[in-house]
Amino acid sequence: MGIVYTIHSLFGERVLPLLIIIVAIWLTIVWRPGQEAPRLARLFPVLVDIQVTLGIVWWVFGIVNGNPNYLAFPFLLHPLLGLLSAGVAHMAVRPSGPFASLGRWAPLAGLIVLTILVVGGIMVARSV
Repeated sequence: MGIVYTIHSLFGERVLPLLIIIVAIWLTIVWRPGQEAPRLARLFPVLVDIQVTLGIVWWVFGIVNGNPNYLAFPFLLHPLLGLLSAGVAHMAVRPSGPFASLGRWAPLAGLIVLTILVVGGIMVARSV
């Protein structure tokens, strides 16, 4: 299970925030309101889903092994922020999603919210 934690922490702390910024810049350039989302935009939420799944697996593993910190208040926010991040990632790149009224800036706004959630999740995880 150590490999799950290693992948989750490495991808979540180092790769995912940088990837969100790169995708936000790229989608701001190529996004066309009212058209089908580019292939990368459809693939990006899947990467966030994989990250959240790895985190949930590690969290459940910690609970089963009797780690009381995983059910305590500060750390309990970490999986909740992860699930919220996955939802925002999907909404950010959906042409008919809640950010669609922003037109060309829809993916940028959604990915800014996602960045805040991811950084918040990292800060919560590091505080325990």
